[in-house]
Amino acid sequence: MNSLRLPPGQLTTHQLSRQAFDELCSGGVTEEFITAVETSQCSGRKLLLRGLADFCAEHPSAVGPLTSTDSLWDIVAAAERRDPAVVRDLLTHPTAGVWLSRILRRLNGKVTDSIPVWSELGYLHSLVAVMAIRTGVHCHIKLPVVHGVVTLPTVGYIELPTVFPTGFVDLRHSTTGFVVSTGQAETVTPDSPYFFPVRRHTTQSRGLRLSVEINDCDPYRELSGPVEPQRMDAVRVAEWRKLLDEAFDLLTLWHPDYAYELSVGLRMVTPLPGDGSIRGASSSVAIGCVAVSQKPSATLVAETLVHEFQHSKLNGLLGLFDLGQRDGLYAPWRDDPRPLSGLLHGVLAFLCVAEFWQVQRDLLPDQQAGQAHFTFALHRHQVGEAIASLSDEPALTPLGRRLLESMRTRFALVAQQPVAPDVADAVAKVTDDHRAAWRSRHLRPDPDDVARLANAWLAGVPRPITPASRVVADTRPSTRSSRMDLVELRVSAPATFAEVMAHATLTPGDTAYLAGDYAAATTMYMAQLRNAPEDTTSWVGLGLSLKARGLSAAEAILTTPETVIAVSNKVLSVVGTVPDPIELADWVGAGR
Repeated sequence: MNSLRLPPGQLTTHQLSRQAFDELCSGGVTEEFITAVETSQCSGRKLLLRGLADFCAEHPSAVGPLTSTDSLWDIVAAAERRDPAVVRDLLTHPTAGVWLSRILRRLNGKVTDSIPVWSELGYLHSLVAVMAIRTGVHCHIKLPVVHGVVTLPTVGYIELPTVFPTGFVDLRHSTTGFVVSTGQAETVTPDSPYFFPVRRHTTQSRGLRLSVEINDCDPYRELSGPVEPQRMDAVRVAEWRKLLDEAFDLLTLWHPDYAYELSVGLRMVTPLPGDGSIRGASSSVAIGCVAVSQKPSATLVAETLVHEFQHSKLNGLLGLFDLGQRDGLYAPWRDDPRPLSGLLHGVLAFLCVAEFWQVQRDLLPDQQAGQAHFTFALHRHQVGEAIASLSDEPALTPLGRRLLESMRTRFALVAQQPVAPDVADAVAKVTDDHRAAWRSRHLRPDPDDVARLANAWLAGVPRPITPASRVVADTRPSTRSSRMDLVELRVSAPATFAEVMAHATLTPGDTAYLAGDYAAATTMYMAQLRNAPEDTTSWVGLGLSLKARGLSAAEAILTTPETVIAVSNKVLSVVGTVPDPIELADWVGAGR
């Protein structure tokens, strides 16, 4: 492929103007930013494809029965001479990025799958076939059959009319169009009932135009390994079109900067399965794609588009610049330790979500307003906490610090907005709960320090040291307490909360805590800890109850639960009895 074989010294370098960077910092970006990202992304993918080509040249068996990669490069070169924009469009297509990342990891032994390697490698053949079709280049390419279909990215897919055991088909493209043959006298053309074109949707509002692919057929549309097509019926398609129309209209009216950046940068929307497990998703290798679960309202669709597109923007920036490298950081919205880049991702995304709900919370009917006010207050609090934690972060590069300071300036405006006292109290309870649970799960104090503290406690002397804790990521499935969700529900939907509580199965401590009887909750959590000294949920619940009562022991439990729990367990192992949790927490927290 000629375009991949650059003479020495002619590698392209990519830059981003100060103005384009400032756009990202201040809010919505324009075409300049999107163009810079796509141009650098295209170069990067050409380099990765060159690496893939080299691998195939050294391991020709990887291609299996499909067309050789040398032949593919000739077709791509011809297509690029005819219309470079088409080649660029396909190389930067979101699903192409997902596939390319995955196949390179698979060839390096980091991913396994029951699908043969040559079949998954054949997505390249599908991309090249589409380049030929869209630029008018004649070709003959063998394409893979995956999950019973042949995929033509940005064009559609072919569902084979018969049982097909061989795993590949022949695609021929000429001046009369393309024909797919199975080798069993079965052929499929674009006007065949077995061909399903890609669905596109275009909507316009207040002078802005949004045109996206609604992807329900590409094997990499869910930003992971290949999945079979899930062709939506006409009713569901109509629902999605209506939601996108209404969401974009809402954005052009109340959030024009976000509407504009979506109009220039959003390329694909992937409807997710309606099981409620994922609300929205994006990927660093699928810039311009947002995966969305079906929402009950256009407002929630709009929020998800705004949220997830921020990740596309920052992923584009991270493809050009280093903002800082560090691992094991706390993100108030995640249950796992995050890298520095991941924390910056969250700050940008949830800052935009807070700005979104700052406006929308006052535009909703009463039955929806409670949730909106809580969502605004929660994300505002989380963003403020994350920004504060990064204030003295030495790992930030100068550009990373500049991004942080710009977000701090935007956050200052959001922080001035009023929040009802009961909502603020619920947010404080939820965030305290989450932070303490995260620390108890992922942080470990030094064992020698713990032993020294336990000995001092047993000797009845003051705390001798303040132990440092280190991150030891716990990869076991998270056992998130329902307590946080119920605290949120109590303030956002009181009637629903009362109904849920009438049938909920909770621990005695949680029941009393959620009823607002913090003295009883303290007693119940203490009893639970006598029976299960390592129950972190009860430890955190005890800290929350003590804080609600204004007792000092809450501080150590909520800010360094890993130390309190570790010392308690050490004392238990030495003397065989559990120390009084409140007395121990007061002792650990003394002098803090």
